[in-house]
Amino acid sequence: MPRLIKFILFIFILLGVGILGLYITDNEHVLTALRSTYLIGRSGPDTDNHKFFENRTVQATDPQPWEYHEDFNSHRLSLEDSTLLAAYRTTSFLVIHKGKILYENYWEDGSDTMWSNSFSMAKSITSMLIGEAIEDGLIRSVEDKASDYLTDLKGTDKEDVTIKHLLQMTAGIGFDEHYGDPFGFMAKANYGDEMYQKTLSYPQVYEPGTRWEYLGGCTLLLSYIVQEVTGKTCTEHAQERLWGPLGAEQDALWTYDPSTGRERAFCCFYSNATDFARFGQLFLCDGNWKGEQLISPQWVEESLTPCMVPDATGEPVDHYGYQWWLNSHKGIDVQCMRGLKGQYVIVIPEREAILVRLGHERSDERIDHAPKDVYEFLDIALKILPPIPEEYKREPLPADSLELEESLSP
Repeated sequence: MPRLIKFILFIFILLGVGILGLYITDNEHVLTALRSTYLIGRSGPDTDNHKFFENRTVQATDPQPWEYHEDFNSHRLSLEDSTLLAAYRTTSFLVIHKGKILYENYWEDGSDTMWSNSFSMAKSITSMLIGEAIEDGLIRSVEDKASDYLTDLKGTDKEDVTIKHLLQMTAGIGFDEHYGDPFGFMAKANYGDEMYQKTLSYPQVYEPGTRWEYLGGCTLLLSYIVQEVTGKTCTEHAQERLWGPLGAEQDALWTYDPSTGRERAFCCFYSNATDFARFGQLFLCDGNWKGEQLISPQWVEESLTPCMVPDATGEPVDHYGYQWWLNSHKGIDVQCMRGLKGQYVIVIPEREAILVRLGHERSDERIDHAPKDVYEFLDIALKILPPIPEEYKREPLPADSLELEESLSP
């Protein structure tokens, strides 16, 4: 018995020393991470993480229900497609065609009112807020230095980083994006506090504009700029300029750091498939929502323009714009809001369509800078969408055939 008591006492002392060490090394966020993951049987964050954090409400001030397509849910998923959706633990699958809901289905804990974590889809929302601030004259240009608006950056090694660098993920700041590192930047950003000062403390490691690297810290800096120039939280600004005017039917949530009052704007915007789809529809219509220009067409165009800055391999990045992913599938260009575990809002301009998929898993395989499941979900959506009438199908360009070559032959 005394041995057992000594062993238990040793364990408690060991735990105490470990916890003290986390606080001394400024890694107390690990305790929060454990509470919301391993201690409840999870290995990482999930779509319902709002339950573990402080959130602000993005109010739906002018609900505008979607219209339903005349062929609503007439498509029946094949066994193969149903199996694929289930394998990735899909909770919501939605296809909008010409502004109307064509297909809508839910599984597991999904529903049309369920709050689901956007994860990194929130980066695209934060980018829109920067565009709104420029439209309002609160920011002169994306070419402005971030330090013009975040004075805490003046006199630092990050003083010359521009807003455009942050939007394009070419700022060259030494954030890391290693989701499995409990002591890395993303773990601190997700679970820690005092993130404003911590974000500003990371060093410059590359000359701005010379290397593309996907880093959530860039989005945090953008959100700090939004808050500085508007005098409002990102939640308030999003509600006034986007969520309300877009006619969202349900209130959304945005997780924030209570120690600073600032949103964790690289992620953690909670909504449902039908309301997330509104962001895609807005960009499909060049920033116009039912006749009201919410974002300038120029901003939409710039947002969807490849940055073409080399990545770590030296290849120019043609798959990323202003916090939007740019891809192509079977000759069809698409633009994506993309988040961890397979949260997607995909704009398909050629088909006048929006695809929203929410769920718990995604593929680990990458094809052309996107998870494999992006293309698999697109294939399902293309089966659901009505076929393009023959008279509207594009003829192949001469360069795609032998016509041009023959015309240039001597």
